Amino acid sequence: MKVRTTTGRRWIGAVALLAGALLVPLGCGGGAGGGGSTDVTTPKPSVSGTTPVPSPSVSSRSPDGPVVTSPSTTATPREPVWSSEPRRVEHQLYGNATVVAVRGAHNVAGGMAFDRLTIEFQGQLPGYEVRYVAEVLSPGEGVAVPLRGQAFLEVVLFPAVAHDETGRSTLRTPRAGGGLPALVQYRMTGDYEGYVHFGLGVDDRVGFRVLELSNPSRVVIDLAA
Repeated sequence: MKVRTTTGRRWIGAVALLAGALLVPLGCGGGAGGGGSTDVTTPKPSVSGTTPVPSPSVSSRSPDGPVVTSPSTTATPREPVWSSEPRRVEHQLYGNATVVAVRGAHNVAGGMAFDRLTIEFQGQLPGYEVRYVAEVLSPGEGVAVPLRGQAFLEVVLFPAVAHDETGRSTLRTPRAGGGLPALVQYRMTGDYEGYVHFGLGVDDRVGFRVLELSNPSRVVIDLAA
């Protein structure tokens, strides 16, 4: 009887030791806090990893770096400068521009008084040169053209004609005029080899401006009055 009791106790102890050995891995998997979810939880991203990437900003810089200011669509054209200095503008034409009218008138705009000489063309707008001269000379002959006034402007249009293929004048208005405060007298002084000349007698050496107008094509010369 004693042998059985001793043997039974050894068998029970062995079973207890085996059970304890089997329980050790299960306890290690739970961790100090209990529960078995820590090992399988995906780590949360760090703060730096969750910072949103800023969207590209709209920049007005050019590829080279400096700030580029876009022109306003409502900007008005630069006002022509009043001056007594010579003006010359060239235009590339197919053939010649044809002068069809010349008119003078007195105007007041923006509180300023001025006399306007308008030269109208059929179709194209030619190049032109406007300058003060000691005296106006007829082209080809070089003879002084008599004009009333204290100062004289010469207007040359190129390439331009004031006649048709038969040699007849294309002007629908008189070739001369004047009698204004600043524009005392004007007259066409030449229509020669693709150049049309006008002489202007002015009350004094005043500032002038030159404008280009369209529909119809015109060169306008304003004289301060």
